[in-house]
Amino acid sequence: MTEYFAAIAGLVEAANLNLPLWAGVLARMSAIAFLAPALGELAVPVRVRLAGAIALTMLVAPFAAAPAPAANAAALAAMIGAEAATGLLIGFALRLGVFALQMLGVVTAQVLTLSQLFGPGLSHDQESPISTILIAAGLALACASGLHLRLAASLAESYAAFPFGAGFDFSQGAEFAAAQSGKALSLAFGMAAPFVLLGMVYSVALAAANRAMPQMAAVFVGAPAVIFAGMALFAGAAAVILSRWSEVTASLVAAPLAGLP
Repeated sequence: MTEYFAAIAGLVEAANLNLPLWAGVLARMSAIAFLAPALGELAVPVRVRLAGAIALTMLVAPFAAAPAPAANAAALAAMIGAEAATGLLIGFALRLGVFALQMLGVVTAQVLTLSQLFGPGLSHDQESPISTILIAAGLALACASGLHLRLAASLAESYAAFPFGAGFDFSQGAEFAAAQSGKALSLAFGMAAPFVLLGMVYSVALAAANRAMPQMAAVFVGAPAVIFAGMALFAGAAAVILSRWSEVTASLVAAPLAGLP
C-alpha cells in the first residue's frame, strides 16, 4: 500500500511540473484552432473546435521544451498570455488565405451587382453567395489535400521560431499583421482582375448605350447581361482561382510566419 501511494504521489508531482507546459501549449493551440482554416469556421461547433485544440495540444506538446518553473502566479499568467498572443499571430497568418477568398467574392459580387444578396455564410462576417461558394470549395479542397496533417507538422515546427515561454514582441507582431493584410488585399484584387475588367467593359458599354439612345432604359438590358457574363466567367475561372489559392494556402500552412508569397 505504501508503494501504491508513493507511485500516486510521483504521478501528481510529475503532473504539477508539466502543468505550465500543457497550459501554455493549450493557450497557443486554442488561439490557432479558433482562427485556422476549416477548423476555425463559424459553421464548426465550438465543442469541435475545442476538441481540435486539445488534440493539437497532445500532438504538439512533446515538441515544446519544458519552461523554467514560474516564480509566482503572475509570471505563469504572463507566460500563458504570451503563448496565446503567439497563437493569435500564427492563426491570423493562417486565416489570411480565407480572408483573400472572402474579399475576392465581395469584389466579384459588387461587379456583378449581386453584393446585396446575402445568405448563410461560413465565416464570422456576412458574405455574398459568391464568397460562400469560394470559401466552401477552397476549404473542401484544402481538407481533401491533408490540411490537418500539414497543419499539425507546421505547428510543431513553430516552436523553433517562437520558443515556448520566450515572450512576444507586440510591435513586430503588429508590423507583420499590417504587411500581410496588404498582401492579402493584393492577392484578392489580383484574382478578381477579370471580373473588374468585365465591370469596366459593362460600365463603358452602358454609358455608350445611354448616350446613343437616351430614351431606352439600358440598365434593364445591361444588368441581366453582366450577371450572365459574370456567372459564365466565374464558372470558367473558378478552377484557376482555387488552384492558385491552394498553392498559397499550402505555403501558408507550411510556414505561417513566412507570410503570403
